Amino acid sequence: MPWPFRRRPAPVVTEQFEPIRIFLKDADLAGWVRPQAERTTDILQRGVPLSFLPAGAQPGEWVDLRAEEILMVVPPPHTSQRWMRVERQLEQVAIRIGPYTVTGTAHLRRGQEQDLYLRATRPFLPLTDATFGTAQDATPHRVATLIVNLNWVEEFREL
Repeated sequence: MPWPFRRRPAPVVTEQFEPIRIFLKDADLAGWVRPQAERTTDILQRGVPLSFLPAGAQPGEWVDLRAEEILMVVPPPHTSQRWMRVERQLEQVAIRIGPYTVTGTAHLRRGQEQDLYLRATRPFLPLTDATFGTAQDATPHRVATLIVNLNWVEEFREL
């Protein structure tokens, strides 16, 4: 009869990560986040640190980035449940934030861009069909979704 408590190799668990790109005042970071049940925008709005594994880092080398340090984020793809979707006013906008010029479709609550209180409490604005680039970029980058921190915005205008 085999010994019932014999050691067996631990099962190998491969954790799945999702790609993310984060722009800080002085850095453009690519890497990974753990899959979340909620949108990246919701995580950032709460002001909690965003746990991020930089590209090329070892699995244990996670970095917590403070939400207020983040200028922009290209989040992992996420489709919200239909019951969680809130009707928004869609506006074509142009934004200047740090060294970046951004255009895209803003998903606004009515009057959001002019409401300073709302900007202070809900500073992260998702844009869809967005393009962004610096003066040095030959061609702008196009992404499906870009989240912009309104606290860093220098210019915001409707197109």
